[in-house]
Amino acid sequence: MNVKRGLWLIAVAIFLGLLSHTAAIASVDLSAGIRYVSDTGSLSDCSAKARAALETYLPGASESSPGSGEWFASGQNLLTGAPSSAATVRCYPLAKGYMVTFVCAVQLPTNPYGAYPLCLDIAHKFYGGAITPLAAMPTATPMPSGCATTNLVGTWVSDNDPKLSFTMELNGDLTDSEGVSGNWIIDGSTVTLTYYGNHTLKLSPDGKRLSGAGYNLTRKC
Repeated sequence: MNVKRGLWLIAVAIFLGLLSHTAAIASVDLSAGIRYVSDTGSLSDCSAKARAALETYLPGASESSPGSGEWFASGQNLLTGAPSSAATVRCYPLAKGYMVTFVCAVQLPTNPYGAYPLCLDIAHKFYGGAITPLAAMPTATPMPSGCATTNLVGTWVSDNDPKLSFTMELNGDLTDSEGVSGNWIIDGSTVTLTYYGNHTLKLSPDGKRLSGAGYNLTRKC
């Protein structure tokens, strides 16, 4: 399953729930782009962790076909029984280790949290990152601004090569100045940058600088 098909699958699951509540104003919130690369481990190792991570938040995770590494789970509105949240975790074998992607969707305002917090906690559960209890979230979340120490949103420029810059988005995506894409994950002040491989960087206390693994970046804020 590619990311587009994953989005389609979970969006359909939630859309079925919307059909049973046409009187209420509702929408589907989607999150895609979070991924993680491990240099060690097999597809079966990834699948076991994918199932466990999903079932921490959504019951009854199932594999689309045995050995595919494609896992899906959905949750229900406790009052109506209709689908209101879903997630897909997909494992891809590599020559050494594996890559895993996370795609989520939730119905708003039925859920008190959005798709990105759900996907982030599933991803953190998968690889052992910090877990944040899912809390109330408005249907529209303003884009963070400034140099926040809890995310990397903004434009980052290389101190060593001014022609190299990264645009980092709230969903964990990044795009460099030539259009090459990657991902970021932050855990405290430790950042995992997936861009031509995995790189471990440190975020400065003021949120303005990232350094380590051959990278020295400054955020414009």
